[in-house]
Amino acid sequence: MDEREPIRVDRDLLWLLGDWRLTKEAELAGGFGHPMDATHAGRIGNTVTINGAVRDSVPVRAGERVRLRLINAANARVFALDFQGHTPRVIALDGQPVTPHAPPDGKVVLGPGQRADLVIDMEGRPGEGFDVVDGFYPRMAYRLTRLTYGDEAPLRDSPLDAPIALAANPLPEPDLSGAVRQDVVLDGGMHGAMPKTAGPRGPFWALNGVAAMNHQSMGHHLEPLITVKRGQTQVTAFVNETGWWHPMHLHGFPFRVLSRNGRPAEHREWRDTILLGPRETAEIAFVAEEAGDWMLHCHVLEHQETGMMAVLRVTA
Repeated sequence: MDEREPIRVDRDLLWLLGDWRLTKEAELAGGFGHPMDATHAGRIGNTVTINGAVRDSVPVRAGERVRLRLINAANARVFALDFQGHTPRVIALDGQPVTPHAPPDGKVVLGPGQRADLVIDMEGRPGEGFDVVDGFYPRMAYRLTRLTYGDEAPLRDSPLDAPIALAANPLPEPDLSGAVRQDVVLDGGMHGAMPKTAGPRGPFWALNGVAAMNHQSMGHHLEPLITVKRGQTQVTAFVNETGWWHPMHLHGFPFRVLSRNGRPAEHREWRDTILLGPRETAEIAFVAEEAGDWMLHCHVLEHQETGMMAVLRVTA
């Protein structure tokens, strides 16, 4: 949804990032639900698309300011985009405004289900080209696309002098002084503590020792992992005891990121999906505004399908 008063840019672009496992004939490969994928990083493909197509280049104009909206729609792939020759600034995460900042280490990291809005000033010269490289998996780094400058004269000689900060959303601020705390431990997978009931098709993952298989999806037959009263502030620390990455998604409630690995979060951003690295911890807080049962799950679909999902219940 656009802001009531959008920031000033010259173009607004959307990149829907997809990831596909294809055969040599460019057909979708079979083997969905293979235990090797499910117990490791998930089904990662060999072909990445932008808006459904392999984009060798994206045309840009010298001097223009672009708002680039990124969506990671991949099944399991995590992206770490390096916009070589440019200095992107992050202005929103998961659709929520954030204090404009340069991405850590110059790379925009997005787990499955995560989104980011960037502002990029095209400071190259006419005729130049700069690669956008995805280097999240160092041994599988590749060029996603190339920002290719046309021969037109620069739109302007210096970056646009206009603010890029978005208006803050009117979300209720968590009351940490009166918060209830219920933590969530992620476990399982290869090299982890798989559930004792694991068979050839799972379950392979668990939250607080409880594994939920696909036939129990959407909360049916699942007792709530977390229960909180409506209007109450909930603080949860995710503790990733596994050797794999997990983008944990909470339905229904944006949450504040409070800390990572015991250190205060620099931007205290609002999100709905938080990416946890191996052995990492992250603390979040949210206000439970609406009663009902809500899904909490890993956005790597093979992980969700084989145990890593739960129900958060908000009581009236």
